[in-house]
Amino acid sequence: PTKAPTDFGLMASSNVTNKTDPRSLNSRVFIGNLNTLLVTKADVEAIFSKYGKIVGCSVHKGYAFVQYANERNARAAVTGEDGRMIVGQVLDINLAGEPKPHRSKTTKRSAGDMYSSSFDLDYDFQRDYYDRMYSYPSRVPAPPPPLSRAVIPSKRPRVSLSGGSSRRTKSSFSSSSKSSQRNSSSRTMKVDELQTIKRELTQIKSKVDDLLESLERMEKDHSKKSDEDDDEEEGDLLEEEEVSL
Repeated sequence: PTKAPTDFGLMASSNVTNKTDPRSLNSRVFIGNLNTLLVTKADVEAIFSKYGKIVGCSVHKGYAFVQYANERNARAAVTGEDGRMIVGQVLDINLAGEPKPHRSKTTKRSAGDMYSSSFDLDYDFQRDYYDRMYSYPSRVPAPPPPLSRAVIPSKRPRVSLSGGSSRRTKSSFSSSSKSSQRNSSSRTMKVDELQTIKRELTQIKSKVDDLLESLERMEKDHSKKSDEDDDEEEGDLLEEEEVSL
């Protein structure tokens, strides 16, 4: 069962882990294959604080460092957390001052050589770590194979000028005939489309004319009816006047 993180382990934690003191190398824990998109510094401190007092914690892209107060706490953290899966990724944890035993011996460097430069020691260690884990082949191109004998280019038969000119004229004639056929076919298609549009417009015009004629007839009928109604009203008025007289 995992212990809950204590306040003592989280107290006085800073972002500085790249101390130049070589005695602090074995108390610094390297955490590789870390999903830093989802895991924060607070998460790292919460996981590793149960092993002892953390005096520094730095999270980088894909890895992190935890600086303990003494080497005993750092070794306990490596033993307890190496191979643990966090957010779908198996952590690769070891002491920053000790290389992993399965690394290649040809590219192994001592801790003094690794941290002798004035650059950021965290970045230097991480670069050395992944260089040892993944040995990339050199990109020097392979030398060309030796030539057994000189290659003599074969002579091409010469072609007479008359034959070449006739072939050129035939090819130009065929290309021009093809282009003329394409142009004529496109013109034929355009003419057909125009005729179709003309027929449709003629039909629309005839329908519009029929509608106009029907409207005129309706207006005439309406005017006749209104005139007849007016005549009937006048006749009724005259009859009423005669009766009153």
